[in-house]
Amino acid sequence: MLILTAGLLLLGCDPLESASAGEGDTTEVASLVQNRLDEQPPGTGLVVGIVEGPDRRTLARGVARAEGDSVDGRTVFEIGSITKTFTGLALADHVEQGSVELGARVAAFLPDSADVPGQDGQSITLEQLVTHTAGLPRLPPNQDEKSEWEDPTDPYAAYSVPELYQGFEQTTFLHPPGTAFQYSNFGAGLLGHLLARRSDTTYRALIRDRISARLGMEDTWVDLPEEPKQRLATGHRPNGSAAPHWHFRESMAGAGALRSSARDMMTYLAAQLGQASAPSPVRRAIERSHTTLYDRRDAGSITYGWPVRKQDGHTVFWHTGGTGGFRAFIGFNLEQNAGVVVLSNVAQPVKEMGLTLLGTVLRNTEGDRQG
Repeated sequence: MLILTAGLLLLGCDPLESASAGEGDTTEVASLVQNRLDEQPPGTGLVVGIVEGPDRRTLARGVARAEGDSVDGRTVFEIGSITKTFTGLALADHVEQGSVELGARVAAFLPDSADVPGQDGQSITLEQLVTHTAGLPRLPPNQDEKSEWEDPTDPYAAYSVPELYQGFEQTTFLHPPGTAFQYSNFGAGLLGHLLARRSDTTYRALIRDRISARLGMEDTWVDLPEEPKQRLATGHRPNGSAAPHWHFRESMAGAGALRSSARDMMTYLAAQLGQASAPSPVRRAIERSHTTLYDRRDAGSITYGWPVRKQDGHTVFWHTGGTGGFRAFIGFNLEQNAGVVVLSNVAQPVKEMGLTLLGTVLRNTEGDRQG
């Protein structure tokens, strides 16, 4: 999985909210969060959400912006590539509804004016896009590779749908489609756009209407309404300087455009774990989205946008996300009925912290059951 590495305390502490967690669990989790915050620049924050069965807990430390507003479960963060799991879920929903086939060729969803690249007479499929096996490069060939991180002011804001089509036409495949894994923002952006075209809507409306609104996720948007926009944290580079927010046009929104809060991401976790009272179409799509589509053997499998790994004997679904000033992690285990989300407003990786935190939660959950 690509770990985004952008070139890039005042402490406000909210208590760990739990009616049932053991003291050891609370202490260990709080220590992990505080140790991580101590590594971040002053003026930044960190929010962790934990779902264990019916219980949801939030631990927030630090601030959302220089003015000193404390972060909490409703603070909104850019979640970057975790957006790809929503794009994958949108594909699973289309397949579940019978509006697309997983093996459908991408050419069937493009306008007639767009040429399709091919290799050995092949055309890529929706399944290959969602599993990062289409052979596409990480970014479109007509988007400056350096623009994303060497000058990460707002690298996707000007990249349009016509440019997406042009970039697709110009693509030279890195490998024959379907033969290898190659993480691709290009492929995820293209997939999100194609699904929106298939529904005769925008990616923004597709995710809002088919997923977040149905799950009651009030803070999860591409373009934030006024009220949650007021709760949007300021992003920071690793050196502590403020980083501009990122914006995505329709071309690449499916790769990383969403913003959300820990409260909403715990709702998303609960839905993944089968706990939320989701409408039946969403519930069936979520179940489908956990299906293995590509096996990378020792590196783990890929479902509809979720990498899957083994961790201490547990099967873990996970994803990371990052933009110029934010990092995020989400992970869960179906058997233990537990998951975590980590949201930070500084561009320092949180994957290892997230996996460690998830491992701690899973051990405690397992211990409670054995006890």
